[in-house]
Amino acid sequence: MKLSAIICSRNDNYGGNLIERSTFCLNSMVDTFDEVWYIDWNSENQSLLYEIWPNLLKTGKINHIVISPEVAQVMTKYDPDAQKCCEVLARNIGLRRATGDWFVSTNIDIIAPKREVLDNKIAELNEKTFYTVSRRSIRVEEILPLGYQNIQQVRNFAYEAHPEERRLLEKVQQGDDYSIINCCGDFQIAHRNVWHTIRGFEEYLIYPLYADTNVQKKAIMHGFGLQALFDIPFYHIHHPVNAGGYGTVNKRGNDIYRAIIGANKTENIDTWGFSDVEIEWGIV
Repeated sequence: MKLSAIICSRNDNYGGNLIERSTFCLNSMVDTFDEVWYIDWNSENQSLLYEIWPNLLKTGKINHIVISPEVAQVMTKYDPDAQKCCEVLARNIGLRRATGDWFVSTNIDIIAPKREVLDNKIAELNEKTFYTVSRRSIRVEEILPLGYQNIQQVRNFAYEAHPEERRLLEKVQQGDDYSIINCCGDFQIAHRNVWHTIRGFEEYLIYPLYADTNVQKKAIMHGFGLQALFDIPFYHIHHPVNAGGYGTVNKRGNDIYRAIIGANKTENIDTWGFSDVEIEWGIV
């Protein structure tokens, strides 16, 4: 069984301490997954990957795609309000090119679970269900002394220090039965056939908010199951600044009615993920 992880980010110190969080994250991802698709979107200077290069495990598992500001403008049709790190487009680029049997869409500040833990859990999962996993939490100050590359020690520490499950359920608004858990987009996992049937994330949702809930509703609309999981121990690395949503960098949010209540099957065209565009990437 081949597992793929899809991650996007931008070299903008989102949330503070992004260098530290992203280094732990990507080192844990290459330790767990067979391939990691990292899409760097709209970084003004250079890709975040180059910032963390000295402490990155060199495994040959990272597929590194750089979407420059100029190309990002084209892909968002020159919309000045598009999310600075346009997650739906960036994730779809990775989802469309991933080659695994199961895909995990996750974030740049996550410590992935051990491979054997994930393998054992996936063996219990239904290939026709979309899963969202509830995160646990750890602070970067707790794990920095262990070192960026000592991922097994970092995980063991996290498991012992913060073993409790997080059961923070959530509905975004009346009529929303699809978010299920708070921060439902931190670790979304499904078989490749599910991701391809629903055609990834909706590419009209180019502003912040609700895209992760939308993709979960889409799974139901396309006839798949939807379930929250709480027993996969993966960790969100706390960041000191709450930078989610919009109001400072991002000036506009997605329409909640269209994204959730009024959403139905996918509106993405067959070439979702810019599959008709030649996109260059390198392997790290």
